[in-house]
Amino acid sequence: MTSTMPQFRTLPDFLQHWAQEKPDSEAFVFRDKNQRRNVLTWASLYTLAGRFAAVLRDKGIARGDLVINTLPNSPERVVCEAGIWMVGAASVNGQCLMADGSDLLNTITQSRAPAILVDPDVTKSPWNVLKNHVVMDDGEHVTSSQLACLKTVIFVRRVENEGRGDFIGQLKAQEEWFQAGDVKPEDVFSVFTTSGTTGFSKLVVRTQGPFIRFVESDEFSILGIAGVWLNIQQMGWIGGTPAYTFVPGGTRITTDMRAGVPEDMIQHLLTSIQEEKCNTAIIPPIYLSKLAEMTDLTSSLHRLDSLMLGGLPVQQSTVNIGLKVADNICVAYGATDFGIVSGMGVTDSQTFTDHDSGKPLKDVQVKIVRAEDEAKLCATGQVGHILVKGPNMMKGYLNNPKATADAFTEDSFFRTGDLGRLDERGHLIVDGRGSDAIMRGVYIFYPSWIEKRLRECPGVDDVIVVGVPDAEVNEELCACVVLKSDDVSMEHVRQFAEEIFASKDDVMSACPRYFLKFESFPQTDTGKPLRNVIKTRAAQRLGLMSASN
Repeated sequence: MTSTMPQFRTLPDFLQHWAQEKPDSEAFVFRDKNQRRNVLTWASLYTLAGRFAAVLRDKGIARGDLVINTLPNSPERVVCEAGIWMVGAASVNGQCLMADGSDLLNTITQSRAPAILVDPDVTKSPWNVLKNHVVMDDGEHVTSSQLACLKTVIFVRRVENEGRGDFIGQLKAQEEWFQAGDVKPEDVFSVFTTSGTTGFSKLVVRTQGPFIRFVESDEFSILGIAGVWLNIQQMGWIGGTPAYTFVPGGTRITTDMRAGVPEDMIQHLLTSIQEEKCNTAIIPPIYLSKLAEMTDLTSSLHRLDSLMLGGLPVQQSTVNIGLKVADNICVAYGATDFGIVSGMGVTDSQTFTDHDSGKPLKDVQVKIVRAEDEAKLCATGQVGHILVKGPNMMKGYLNNPKATADAFTEDSFFRTGDLGRLDERGHLIVDGRGSDAIMRGVYIFYPSWIEKRLRECPGVDDVIVVGVPDAEVNEELCACVVLKSDDVSMEHVRQFAEEIFASKDDVMSACPRYFLKFESFPQTDTGKPLRNVIKTRAAQRLGLMSASN
């Protein structure tokens, strides 16, 4: 960002600036499964977003309202997000990972949002669930006894060649345009979803001011996001929000998921990096090792300046792989609730130790406290619970004051739920979760609600879900099952799970990858299952650790 650039305070300010400063520059490039490009320039994005803001205004959406966005990563998703911000409203991530849609219905109820965006034509569209719970008039107005807050369903369709009913085509033909003039830095711009112990996401409220100040800060450079960057993370999650592109004004390369999932995502990423000449990238760990294996490092590979890793404890072996495709590896620690806490750049894997996440950022405070008494600090090098405080914290959990209060200590430190230590250099070493939670890639799963759903399977007596080691995603979900009789098969349990959860191939799916039959579970003297013992036995049976460990 140039020194002469005015200090803008809201996301619509930045969008307007870039539309005027470099109207024909590419803001977002969507590559579909056949590697065809669909481009939003800054000018076209500003125009289309303003026209969608006019649509929202005409439907009664105003500053401070919430709009649930269920769209996949696509040009339509970005236009809708930007339009929501331009009207002064905030987007709510509307994920639907349960076959019965219970998670989406819970988000609608919890957020009390009056409007929702759906594409009824995509595979497993949320509309397939929602339409059974609402009554729709001739337009997009709905009524519902179960979802009393919901008033409007906005259909966002894609029709070939922008034919009749095509969302983008309709906006291009529209003349009415709107940008609210009263958007403030303290306004909420997005409500992100994060893991919950019940299977329903907590809704994390994020305001514009703290987010913008962080992206404008020197500390943001640790993430290596600059120039042309690749990021395929979901736009409803904080790591994938389009807002990261709005502030610095670069070019984001991503996948057009509305056109379908690429058959070979690894090759898709490699081709995208090569053809777009990306400077930086955020690549999920599940793809990283395979990407490096496919690359002929002695040929004309377009090397990345920087590759960002984060979301789970990073191993030296992962850094080694990353340095095959990038000159610098950015390792960071953070979460949706409390933002980026620490980070560093690594150019030599020999200088990196497992689980190191660098020094805390400026103005960020970190405390390591004892598990049995968080008022007592741990000594240097001693493992304890990580507490953090900083300027990029969430505002709270939406309409959930108890969860918000429980998340913070009396002196306003956030309880991360992670275990770690501060070493003699002041680096934060993050070792993992301090509870039964399972870290699969950048996603955290709490086993209790998954177990509850699996116990509903006919013929199942009991279930314990544990995390077993995985080189790419840290831990994989493993369902350890006690059956009522030999008449029930484990394949029956697997099929039941695949019917109630999203596809196991979805990185956010709670469907276990492994299913193991147990005759009984080891227990404590008080009858509680010994999860660590079960976890160890499961890993041994799967050949993921030696029996001596």
